[in-house]
Amino acid sequence: MKQSIFITALLLSAVVSYAQQPFSFVFMSDVHYTEKFDAPKAFRKVVDTINAIKPDFVLVGGDIVYDALRVSEQEVTATTNAYLAIASKIKAPLHYAIGNHEVFKLYDRQADTTNAIFGKRFYEKYFGKRYYSFNHKGWHFMVLDNIFITHDRKYKGKIDSIQMEWIKEDLQTIDAKTPVAIVAHVPFITTLSQWYGGGTNANDDKVAAEDTHKVLACFKSHNLKLILQGHLHYFEALNVMDKTLVITAPSVSGKWWRGKQHNVEEGFIRLNINGDKVTYDYIDYGWEAKKSKQVD
Repeated sequence: MKQSIFITALLLSAVVSYAQQPFSFVFMSDVHYTEKFDAPKAFRKVVDTINAIKPDFVLVGGDIVYDALRVSEQEVTATTNAYLAIASKIKAPLHYAIGNHEVFKLYDRQADTTNAIFGKRFYEKYFGKRYYSFNHKGWHFMVLDNIFITHDRKYKGKIDSIQMEWIKEDLQTIDAKTPVAIVAHVPFITTLSQWYGGGTNANDDKVAAEDTHKVLACFKSHNLKLILQGHLHYFEALNVMDKTLVITAPSVSGKWWRGKQHNVEEGFIRLNINGDKVTYDYIDYGWEAKKSKQVD
């Protein structure tokens, strides 16, 4: 009996110890990889910088390539394969989220909708599931698709009803005290419109998700510690009620490889986890656009 209790105590101790192991990971968004400008050279610097800091894994927050929305299948296939060839040099697992630029031919009214990579099928072919979860050292990560396609072939920030049910079901698989991080491309919360237009200036549904309140209500009884988002090429970190850290990542590509966006250097975020405590660093990977290719 004593031996059984001793073994159980050891197992519980191991579980607690595992959950408290510190780790770090990278969140990068809006790579907008292209063969134009200096993007291939710059993205190699991103890879080298990530490898030097040795994260446990990398989360990619959407808008991976430029630009499945508008270009031909031949061009987007070549661009994507070139991106994947460089990204394969990252010495850590990669987890992807879908961005609006991964919806193939959305804006082309003449597009063949039966094409094997039309719409979000492009993302699924090259990058995997549109929404999923995984666990890492006591944390639960939920990667979501909040690129909602409207009847008039546009997009907005919103989670569809099928995915909302999946979120609820997925949360039932974890303890209420488990630290949770969610990742989506379009921001749940952002100061962008207020920063430039005043405190009462509203975000539209392409700047921020229209259903934030409904999604966050699913986490009311859970330990939501971190929200990671991109899309805006704008860097902000919001500490909401000293419980949830909301980070909008700067763009890896800046202003689509032609300079700074919102006067923020091209870069990504390293997050450091210790128990349920989160700290972060902005990483400037050291590339600058050529002056001749800067735009206003």
